[in-house]
Amino acid sequence: MAYIILCEDDLHLRNNISELLTRNGHEVFPTENLADCREAVRRKLPALVILDLLLPDGSGLELCRAFRQSYPTLPILILTCCDREEDIVFGFAAGADDYVEKPFRARVLLSRIGALLRRGASPDRINCGRLTLDIKKQVCLRDGADLNLTQSEFRILARLTLSTGQIVTREDLVHSLWALDSPYVDENTLFVHMSRLRAKLGEEAAAIKTVRGEGYIFLEE
Repeated sequence: MAYIILCEDDLHLRNNISELLTRNGHEVFPTENLADCREAVRRKLPALVILDLLLPDGSGLELCRAFRQSYPTLPILILTCCDREEDIVFGFAAGADDYVEKPFRARVLLSRIGALLRRGASPDRINCGRLTLDIKKQVCLRDGADLNLTQSEFRILARLTLSTGQIVTREDLVHSLWALDSPYVDENTLFVHMSRLRAKLGEEAAAIKTVRGEGYIFLEE
């Protein structure tokens, strides 16, 4: 169970999201404006903040920036109807970890929340056979030798290894790359990064399986 603070001014949507998260085992503290959300985080640091952008007392982007400065490791998910490409880029630039557009499907929202909660609770170091991933330094070693992964390649590998044995959708991986403030990321971009990552991994690339029509899964040999 995770303690989640939700900031959403639409009462109907706020109640629906709160009910959805509660049914899935989370503790939810709902707020309807920036001031209440800021105070709620000050009183008790949550495992995740879900933040709307268009709020009665200002823009959620400013609060996102403030949270990122004060709480560098706090996972923040922006939930908004602002779906233009520049809005998404601005959201990640403000420090958001993920961005979900309204209207959304409940399963998609739960999947994104689950990914952020796992990431927030992730270890500093991941060991997978001959591979060692240093999360803080964003370095991957094979038998102690640096594989010189790019930031994008490392993010893909870390996301897969943190979910070992579980399918990670292409959509989730694309959003992980969006957070790098890339000008544009789509599934073709993901395919290129994945191909380069597999080339650098060599024999260890066999652990990354393609799940047709869904995404990828990391299976330790």
